[in-house]
Amino acid sequence: MLQRTFAADPRWFQVIFQAFFLSYGLAFLHWSPDWAYYITTIAGCLAFSYVAETIRRNHRSPGRRPQFPPLSGKTGFHSWGLSILISAMGLCLLLKTNHIYTTLLAAFLTVASKYFIKFKGKHIFNPSAFGIAATILITKDAWLSPGQWGNGAVLFFLVLTLGAIIVTRVQKLDTSLGFLLTFAGLLYWRQVLILGWPQDYFLHSISSGSLLLFSFFMISDPKTAPNHPLARIIWSISIAVISFYLSAYKWLNNTPVWILVAAAPLVPLLDRNLRARSFDWQTSSTHFFPVKFKQLFMRTKTRKLAAIIILTAMISNEAMAFCGFYVSKADGTLKNKTSQVILVRDGEKNTVTMYNDFKGDFKDFAMVVPVPVVLKQSDIKVVDQSIFNTLNEYSKPRLVEYYDENPCEMRAYYDRLQGTVPGMALNETVVVGYGTAKRSGVTIEAKYLVGEYDILILSAKESAGLRTWLTDNGYKIPSGAEEVLEPYIRSNLKFFVVKVNEQEKKKLPGNFLRPIQISFESPKFMLPIRLGMANADGDQDMIVYAFSRTGRIECTNYPTVSLPTGKNIPLFVQNNFGNFYANLFQHQWFGAGKSVAMLEYAWDVSPSNYVKCDPCIATAPSTRDLVQAGVGWATRKTDPDDEDANRPAKVYFTRLHIRYNRQAFPQDLLFQETANTGNFQSRYIITHPATGDLSCEAGKKYLAELQSRRKDELKMLNYLTGKNYDDWDVTAATPEEKNIPAEDSYAAAAKAIEKPTGNRRVLLAGIGIIGLLSVIGLSIHTQKNYKPHKSA
Repeated sequence: MLQRTFAADPRWFQVIFQAFFLSYGLAFLHWSPDWAYYITTIAGCLAFSYVAETIRRNHRSPGRRPQFPPLSGKTGFHSWGLSILISAMGLCLLLKTNHIYTTLLAAFLTVASKYFIKFKGKHIFNPSAFGIAATILITKDAWLSPGQWGNGAVLFFLVLTLGAIIVTRVQKLDTSLGFLLTFAGLLYWRQVLILGWPQDYFLHSISSGSLLLFSFFMISDPKTAPNHPLARIIWSISIAVISFYLSAYKWLNNTPVWILVAAAPLVPLLDRNLRARSFDWQTSSTHFFPVKFKQLFMRTKTRKLAAIIILTAMISNEAMAFCGFYVSKADGTLKNKTSQVILVRDGEKNTVTMYNDFKGDFKDFAMVVPVPVVLKQSDIKVVDQSIFNTLNEYSKPRLVEYYDENPCEMRAYYDRLQGTVPGMALNETVVVGYGTAKRSGVTIEAKYLVGEYDILILSAKESAGLRTWLTDNGYKIPSGAEEVLEPYIRSNLKFFVVKVNEQEKKKLPGNFLRPIQISFESPKFMLPIRLGMANADGDQDMIVYAFSRTGRIECTNYPTVSLPTGKNIPLFVQNNFGNFYANLFQHQWFGAGKSVAMLEYAWDVSPSNYVKCDPCIATAPSTRDLVQAGVGWATRKTDPDDEDANRPAKVYFTRLHIRYNRQAFPQDLLFQETANTGNFQSRYIITHPATGDLSCEAGKKYLAELQSRRKDELKMLNYLTGKNYDDWDVTAATPEEKNIPAEDSYAAAAKAIEKPTGNRRVLLAGIGIIGLLSVIGLSIHTQKNYKPHKSA
């Protein structure tokens, strides 16, 4: 009888799943869509691949008329384009660049590694990994964002990854599991058994989307992995061990990608000593006939069952801040709600400035800060409190006003732009401290008097000992602090204990404490917010003002999400912009999954750069301000013999707003410097209507457009804040609003708007599934095989 078999090139499924990951990032992880980058990457890779394939084919037959590869068929796109399309999608998912020419360079290097860096007909490097590493090293204009995938999308990744493994047959499961199990096992040993972090800390690490993407779509590339199963296991375990060591002990980011490139030359050596047949895409078609699928599943049942058990264990990633907690000699418990911190990163030098807004009897104030080294007295100083006000006022979200021109009046059009941010609710901040606790074995490493503060540097062997020492010396420790302290003590951190010297404080004017600034050398770039949760009451907010030489600073273990910006909102928001932004932040934070850092401002604030905002709502930080914040390189160097020395280094300012709690943030905040030099600011626009007589034809047309515009503004208000017109306390109409007919008012526009039906994400998911099925249908070709049916 006629038996129909459906076969497809398995590479199509890798492209499909990669496209689905990209769609997921855009729709659910709040990525900013960079269509120019995606198009340039894919088009560049395909174009370079076509040229390289043309050169390769004509090189085999010199002297003949040039032959160009066909665009379709087995000798066409399937031969020169399909594999490189997988690499191009890998670049889209992982690499970020500032400029198009950097993107094209990454595409060229990716293709070049595939065609020209080969050994015995097999390319040595994973093309996308080589393109990423080479571009970052050569240009300093590209970077990786390991936190962009977050840790809440584990189930999504698992379903699609397991589907890819079962359907395509070409994913080297032994390679993926060899790497993942080794890496996860070492993390568990280090984080849980050695340092004593709770399970949620470990689960957050292994449920990283970036880790899973690397494990199943990069290291498992069958064309660059060793041919023999034993060789693949040895190779993947080696990569996992080295990656773990560099990330856990040297605090390097993205180590698996770098080690994958570095270990690639070992593959020919392993292939020579452990011989096996090379992988061939052409012999690995995927069959969809039920009998074939059943046979496929049964043959690999054991391996798939192991994968399901191990990977499904990662689904349970729910967790069972400013950088510490206050300790107090009073009986009351001090609570942290909002804090401000200045972080400066210069190489491995870290400068941290902590804002103090303590209210009460100064003799009751004390805080404890974990630090990686014993600080010298020269590493500690107090700074003017005004630096925080300067940075906050300059970088905080802003409201921009535009004014419509009356089309009935014959006068020149003017474009009036003014930025105001009345009543921002971010100004009320409370400093937080850091904390520790212990039983015995506390050593006073150093003792200093800096400004109005008595400072001790302590080391401890157990959390109970430190707790006892602090309690015996009159400090009250928050309940639950001992459990949090133990991992820091096991990590060999020191503890910076601060209290007010009453005699020195009386010499200073004002009834406030100045901010404390500490500097130290360490590869660790982090803020230990878990200590701050020991005396936290619900959600806490932290504003991080971060500075670097190279570009934006972002989190590596949580997504860094840009807030919606440049949006037109209703005019009545002007009456209470602080309340508007509070609702916006809460709504966007909740929608992004809570475990995120929100970007509010990023700009080049170098003294040589005269445009630091658009619009500017306050005075830009001066060179003196930057130096006070710890940006030591902001001053101009003078060396007549060195032209580069006379060119001041760049200063990039990043403002992150982090709302955190114990459930959403199981780990401390880890940061990295990136090459991202793009400007950003949270900016919202109101437009005042035209005033005067609007009875002319142009005026009537204007009023019709105004009605439509106000509907759009109300819809945007709902998108940004989750609230509708009726949820706002709209004050009396302004004089300019009194000229607007009632049918063009916001109240009329609100009634005309139909309440949204359905869920946007559900719609996007439905479109994605339809697209997925469509691509699968296009990728499958039908083969009709006539075979005699033999009955039993």
